[in-house]
Amino acid sequence: MAEKDKGFSFRQLFFRDPQTGTQEKQTQKAEPAVNKNQDDYFINKSSQTPVGPQDQSLVDDFVQRLQNLINQNNQPGFDFLEFTESLFEEKQNPSPEVYKTVFRIAQKIDKSLTASRLLESAMFYKDLVQRTAETEISKGVSKKQGLQSEKDNEKINLDNGLKDTRTKIQQLSRQIQELQNQELALSNQLMAIDQKYDSKFIDIDRKVAAIRNAKEQVITSIVDIEAGIKSSLS
Repeated sequence: MAEKDKGFSFRQLFFRDPQTGTQEKQTQKAEPAVNKNQDDYFINKSSQTPVGPQDQSLVDDFVQRLQNLINQNNQPGFDFLEFTESLFEEKQNPSPEVYKTVFRIAQKIDKSLTASRLLESAMFYKDLVQRTAETEISKGVSKKQGLQSEKDNEKINLDNGLKDTRTKIQQLSRQIQELQNQELALSNQLMAIDQKYDSKFIDIDRKVAAIRNAKEQVITSIVDIEAGIKSSLS
């Protein structure tokens, strides 16, 4: 059987209800086996919309990836994959008799086939799936840890920026208060400026007036004596 055909028929065996063990109905055509890069799984499936832990589209996607991986690592000869395909071609919920019948037919194809060999190949595929899944889980955990670290760093930077801004606001508030106090003091000084200088202006004006008065008196006396000299002695 061609690898593509194996991928189509065997893929559906994985889409089984985990609670009932029965095969789910597949309404869409199965994807052909392609070599998808497992490294892209968390990138390609990233979503801004929160989803539940059992989001079916994510489950279906990774089941397909595991199917592709199994197909690409199909061991030579009639092994667990071919046995499983034949088993479920007979019946969707095979009974022990179906297992025995399929095994007898398989032994006619490969006379060296034993139940132990089937179990060994099943273990090979099971380990392959286990290792792949654990690797992807580790990548997810690492990605989550990286995002958490990125979040923590961004949160610390924002918190520090907020503290700096608040400190500057407090400093500016103190400066504003100091300027307001200075404004009030200058305003009061401006209002008192006339009173401060009026008394000095008055004192100067009194002295100027007194000097003029004294000057007139002295000059008048001199003029009187000067007139007496002219009239009496000339």
